[in-house]
Amino acid sequence: MGYITLDKGAQGIVELVFDQPGSSVNTMGLEYDAAMKAAVAELQGMVAAGDVKGVYVRSGKPGQFFAGGDIKEMLEMDLDPPPERKREMFEGTMATKAPLRTLETLGVPVAVGINGAALGGGLEIALACHHRIALAGVDLGLPEAQIGLMPGAGGVVRVTRLLGMQEAIGLISQGARLKADKALEKGLIHEIAANEDAMRERAYAWLLANPDAKQPWDREGYKMPGGGPDHKANQGLLMLGPVNVMNQTRGLMPAQKAIFAAVADCARVDFDTAQKIEARYFLSLLLDQTARNMMTAFFVQMNAISKGASRPAGIARRKVTTLGILGAGQMGAGIAYAAARKGITAILKDVDIAAAERGKDYARQACAKNKRMTGAEREALLALIRPTADYADLAGCEAVIEAVFERRDVKAAVVRELEAALGHGALIASNTSALPITELAEASVRPANFIGMHFFSPADRMPLVEIICGEQTGDAALAAAFDLAQQLGKTPIVVNDAPGFFTTRVIGKTVAQGAAMVMEGIDPVLVEAAARANGSPVGPLAAIDEISQETAYRNGLQMKADAEARGETWQEQPAGELVRRMVEDFGRKGRRSGGGYYDYPEGGKKRIWPGLKQHFAPNGFKQVPFEDIKDRLIFAQCIEAVRAMQEGVITSVADGNIGSIMGIGFPPHTGGVFQCINAWGLKRFVARAQELARAYGADFEPPRLLLERAEAGELFL
Repeated sequence: MGYITLDKGAQGIVELVFDQPGSSVNTMGLEYDAAMKAAVAELQGMVAAGDVKGVYVRSGKPGQFFAGGDIKEMLEMDLDPPPERKREMFEGTMATKAPLRTLETLGVPVAVGINGAALGGGLEIALACHHRIALAGVDLGLPEAQIGLMPGAGGVVRVTRLLGMQEAIGLISQGARLKADKALEKGLIHEIAANEDAMRERAYAWLLANPDAKQPWDREGYKMPGGGPDHKANQGLLMLGPVNVMNQTRGLMPAQKAIFAAVADCARVDFDTAQKIEARYFLSLLLDQTARNMMTAFFVQMNAISKGASRPAGIARRKVTTLGILGAGQMGAGIAYAAARKGITAILKDVDIAAAERGKDYARQACAKNKRMTGAEREALLALIRPTADYADLAGCEAVIEAVFERRDVKAAVVRELEAALGHGALIASNTSALPITELAEASVRPANFIGMHFFSPADRMPLVEIICGEQTGDAALAAAFDLAQQLGKTPIVVNDAPGFFTTRVIGKTVAQGAAMVMEGIDPVLVEAAARANGSPVGPLAAIDEISQETAYRNGLQMKADAEARGETWQEQPAGELVRRMVEDFGRKGRRSGGGYYDYPEGGKKRIWPGLKQHFAPNGFKQVPFEDIKDRLIFAQCIEAVRAMQEGVITSVADGNIGSIMGIGFPPHTGGVFQCINAWGLKRFVARAQELARAYGADFEPPRLLLERAEAGELFL
């Protein structure tokens, strides 16, 4: 059976059916191109024969319409092809567009039934049909911008003409995914159907009732919604839009810039010329390293994680109906709310019922702010969170997450009391950012069931969970923790136990570099600016202010004590000395304590604390190259990630890349810590690291694993 079949019925309606052989989804690649070209040519012949009343486009895969472009094919392309190959790629892109243009200008009505997600190329196919019907609840959108690309099969051209410039720029540049009801409101689709039979029935009725159907832009007198580029309503958009794009992306996301320009340029010209413009912008992104980075991380590696690449095989999936949470502070309260949103009963325990109720207040306040929730929905969600002060109420929980104060003795005490009440097969997870799981498990009588689950603050909104396996953690516990993280709507990465695990260890290096630079007398304003120029959401000084200087100081003292207990010699780093002085000498403990590296004036913007200059650069700030500051912040994290892999703390490149982006804000356009090294080129990265090591210390010395891979010409894959 071929990719596309044409089936003509008694009513004169031809069904064009996509069903890519050997694939669970339909994708837009070379196989599609050949099949679509042939199918549309055959359709032309059938229409010319005069016995076709309309065309119904659908998928032959149950619950799956069309997944979009073939990313694998894109990743195999040379980023710097010779001119003749670039011409071939442009011609190939235009050849993909051609059958869709032929389809919408066949001279007979064309309807499409969208029975599953229509994303990227899938929506582009649908947009080339005159009438679009979708099943309730399906996702539609052009998400290419989220992987550094833009639509290349007519999506920019058609959405601009369908919705107008402003709507098109917003929809495409954000890569928004819309449910069918929202897509209907926007005008992307025309109808919603309850099931496939109803969808076909409606499509057939519409086809027979609209023999003269045309696309809006092919009708005489067509005017673009909201006006074209010269309309006064769009002047502000064209004047300020590029500035806003640069401000929002810091010039690091070529896709958003290209999308804005493509929409504006396509709106100025006729349809066929616009198709060529779109193709050129699309190819410019396809051959850009940023898109390569983002496709690798957010498509290939994210899909691998979602499918359970780091989950033990052969273990049945578990679903938690009742989750226990020990500690109703900020983290515990956030986890409880996250669980309730997924329909999981959350038993929220604290030392007394008043403290547990205060934890539930977090969910109460969040629900009150959600204007989309009905009163009944709020009541139902809140009913799932059950505050308690009694361990006995946790007896029926399939899993319990301990989220108490970051002290071993406190965590050990609650684990012992918990296990006395808990069923033998239940999962016990400790939410900790740095305390060794193997040592915490010593308090447990069933260490095989004990694991780390590091949530990030705020726990209900941050998308990542770092799962930490202790030395005695069993595969069943790992599988259960993985399943629970996904059930909570989180992306799980898996690491092995070590001080700081992976994420805390890696982010700690950029925070340490920020502190070291303050100690060296470098302007802290430049340090923060360098981080933002790299693409980080905040600078290292602002980040530690949010975490709190006091917490960092306390963790440092614990790490020192642990090292000395192991018989190791503790060597104090400049960052540690700075944190000590900030806490002990200056009382600068962080934002929640009134101020740290920054002052936080009431009603005003935060500003760097003048004391940093007074105490560390009294004779003026040290002048260093801005590129050095930028590279120190990035390279420190990448090199530490390689050290963690060399030590077996992390074993998956995908987990490292996704964990660094989603957990600690590593610049997303890089594709994550390991992909950043790949993009530099390993030999070039090593050379720059050695330069930084000579100038700024051992943190930049390339690890053995990095040197070996560079010498062998191997990437981190």
